[in-house]
Amino acid sequence: MADIFISYSRLDHERVQPIVDRLNSLGYSIWWDKHLRAGEVFVDEIERELDSAKAVLTAWSHHARASTWVYAESSRGLDARKFLQVRLDNVQLPLPFDALQVADMSAARPEWGPFEAALQHLVRNGQQPETPRRVSAPGLLATPAAAGAPKLLTTATSATLLAYAGALTATYNGAMTPDQLQIALTGMIGVGGACAGLSAQRLFAVIRAGG
Repeated sequence: MADIFISYSRLDHERVQPIVDRLNSLGYSIWWDKHLRAGEVFVDEIERELDSAKAVLTAWSHHARASTWVYAESSRGLDARKFLQVRLDNVQLPLPFDALQVADMSAARPEWGPFEAALQHLVRNGQQPETPRRVSAPGLLATPAAAGAPKLLTTATSATLLAYAGALTATYNGAMTPDQLQIALTGMIGVGGACAGLSAQRLFAVIRAGG
């Protein structure tokens, strides 16, 4: 049983080798498909090593993103909550892996520090990484916390209805002219429309967040 199972594209062998060498120097045992023996049923070997490893490390690249094997191995590691990842080039990570922290190894100064700390927590201390969380987009698609709060929307809607009832009563009793009633109703419609818009925006944000 190895400490770390590395999932990668064989086209990236030369780029993955330095990562393997560094992890070996830190005392971790590594398994990658370079260890497959001739004549062995490789699917059984891969599954056995994948399940028994303490961590699954995916080396993402444009080649790896196009690999069904890499995606399947990564998903299995993620489901087992023992998944970590690095990026070998400027590839856009596929869902849901783009929601997870990734160490950039493509730059002149690779991000070894945070990655090695996370690896130590997982392999040495048995601390599982956080599961991915879907976050709503910023800007217009984000829901303002106060404006989108259900209590505030309910209060504003109730106040609008009470004001509408009061205006009708005042007009019926002669305390308000029809022109004044029309102005009041215009303001109430504006408030109601704003409440409806905020409610729709909040609902859209919740749907985007997976709720």
